[in-house]
Amino acid sequence: MRLAELTALFGQLDFPRSDGHARPPRDHVRAVEGAVRAGLSDDELPLELLALEIERRDGAPELAPFYVVPEVGVRVAFAYWRPGRAAGAHEHSDWTVTAVLHNALDVATFDWDATARARRLVPKRLFSAEAGRVGHIYGPCIHDPRNPTARWSISLHLFGPSDGPVLEAQVGPVEGLAPAAPRPAAAHGRRPRARPRCSPKAPVPAHRRRYDRRAALRDARGGTSGPESTLPRPAELSSDPGAHRRGRGLLAHERECVRRAQVDALAHRGPRAAALLARLHARGDAGTRARAARALGRPEELDPRAALVRRWPGVDLDVVWSADRAELLARCGERAQLLVRVPAWAEPALRALAAASELRPRDIPGLAEAEQLALARALVDWGTFQPFAAQEN
Repeated sequence: MRLAELTALFGQLDFPRSDGHARPPRDHVRAVEGAVRAGLSDDELPLELLALEIERRDGAPELAPFYVVPEVGVRVAFAYWRPGRAAGAHEHSDWTVTAVLHNALDVATFDWDATARARRLVPKRLFSAEAGRVGHIYGPCIHDPRNPTARWSISLHLFGPSDGPVLEAQVGPVEGLAPAAPRPAAAHGRRPRARPRCSPKAPVPAHRRRYDRRAALRDARGGTSGPESTLPRPAELSSDPGAHRRGRGLLAHERECVRRAQVDALAHRGPRAAALLARLHARGDAGTRARAARALGRPEELDPRAALVRRWPGVDLDVVWSADRAELLARCGERAQLLVRVPAWAEPALRALAAASELRPRDIPGLAEAEQLALARALVDWGTFQPFAAQEN
């Protein structure tokens, strides 16, 4: 299936026009769900959609459509989920079709009527969705998708044109509910996802507690030190004199993370993905290029003598040490991102990295050459350092 066929299906099913508020019959939504499922069963539709996303959005991390179906106003968008990331419990009042394109998500759902009566979230189900799984929402729904894995996930979303929050307007504030559903902006727009209301002292909801334990044990290269450990977005830095410079650096880092997730999604899709991998290779930083090169079958080796330089001015590196391990963190204000976790005996290597603005892998103290290269590669993949000859940001 191609995108043109999927677009034509909305006309064949006589979906309501975007300037009205009519809801299509549920069987028609199921037909779209089935078409998406069939389209994701081979490479043609995923590659076409990723090509549009890469060309029109160029790694932008926020949820916004890369395509809008003419006349019916259905918005098509990808969402990117870092390890441990949750959307926050939010509502959908119009129909949607959602698919997991890459890796996996867990989705907690909540009982709409019981939540409305209690004015607090009442859990209903928790299910796991692997790559290729497709579902739909028709009636009003509250859910909280989360990436429980140590790798990035990508989901595909088709949003009805009238989606928006309605519950709190009907019953008043609902404890634990995000202020609005993560509604995409206009096509090619840059509007960020809605962020959940939260208090630092609020208890962790029951449906999310088991993930916090997983996040605490997550592998250093794959994950974070917890669901709230991500670096602040540019909007959160506005009161800081150096906010603009740091915000640009963090946004560039998020863009590279999205590109690397796209590389991973394309890596096993055969020769037809090569052109998109080459495009990501050309646009990415050193870590993204190395990842794309490996996917293309032409690994780019890191030379022990290569000069690596720090990126992201204003983002500090810090070392946290305990009896059995040491961790290298990127800090910006009060937020921190775990970059690397090593045995405690390798703490001097991390302290040397934290203090360096430029280094060569062979100069990292206390490690064998293979360990030096592995540590340097992890930091290049994170985008914290890059080869001197490849500076872009």
